[in-house]
Amino acid sequence: MNAPVTFALFAILVVSAGAFALVTTVLLRRRMARRMRLALGGGGGTGAERDLGSELRGGVGRAMAALARLMPLGDEDREKIGLSLRRAARDTDQAMAVVLGAKAGCILLGLAGGLVAGPLLLDGALGWFAGVGGGFLAGILLNTLPELVVARMGKRRLAQVDGGLVDAFDLMVVCLESGLTFERSLRRTVENLTFLRPELARELRLAVNDMSVHGRTRVESVSRVAERLDSQPLRDLAMTVGQSERFGTPLADALRKFTGSLRVARIAAMQERSARLPTLLVVPTIVGLLPGILVIVGGPAFIQLSQTLGDVGS
Repeated sequence: MNAPVTFALFAILVVSAGAFALVTTVLLRRRMARRMRLALGGGGGTGAERDLGSELRGGVGRAMAALARLMPLGDEDREKIGLSLRRAARDTDQAMAVVLGAKAGCILLGLAGGLVAGPLLLDGALGWFAGVGGGFLAGILLNTLPELVVARMGKRRLAQVDGGLVDAFDLMVVCLESGLTFERSLRRTVENLTFLRPELARELRLAVNDMSVHGRTRVESVSRVAERLDSQPLRDLAMTVGQSERFGTPLADALRKFTGSLRVARIAAMQERSARLPTLLVVPTIVGLLPGILVIVGGPAFIQLSQTLGDVGS
């Protein structure tokens, strides 16, 4: 590879990294400013900002929808992506189109990069064939990136929801013991968790709306939220509520026992993770300490050996 090609690739890399850092910084500042306005009681932004944001989102959405048509996926793969989007509270047709469009765009980006890099590295038709093959493989590898990002978002939000379930159930037990019904207890719990656990409050608010607006039963409302998030504790809550209604047992007592078992399971999971920590630290400890120990222990012997061999050679 000659010097101009190396300089061009280095310039492209620097410009791409600078553009990414600039866009990330601008988006982060706008997000922080919007949160400050919301915290101070202001709106979500000026009219011009909202119009510009909606216009940009509309343009990107149309582009992604066009690319999504080029991405054939089976029902199983779509269901997997849909589950991650539901966990991340992005379960809309536009979000699915954005993910599929991003996957198709990654494949096209890999092909474009291969077609550019192949002829630069190899001459003749071999460069074009190598570029197409390498670009397709790179596109396949990049193709998994949007799905991994969405899955990561869903897992992080699910962890936030599950992290506040114990507190929510404790509040519900207090409300039930004070004489409130399950619906009123759930509504009061949502009101108290709005600022502390906003993601959990949003999901529980859906159950409240199902009961008050759509007329669904308690078990159906909680089960819908559990299926939406694929959360086992919420499924257990729906089962506890259903058994309490079926056998006529006090719901507060059943919920208190369920909360205690859930708390014990959380403590056991934390103890399991802490027990794995020494095993996980073995490799970093060896990599970090072994070179220094070898230098300290073997350094003097190596220097003495070098001096001895030098004297023998002279």
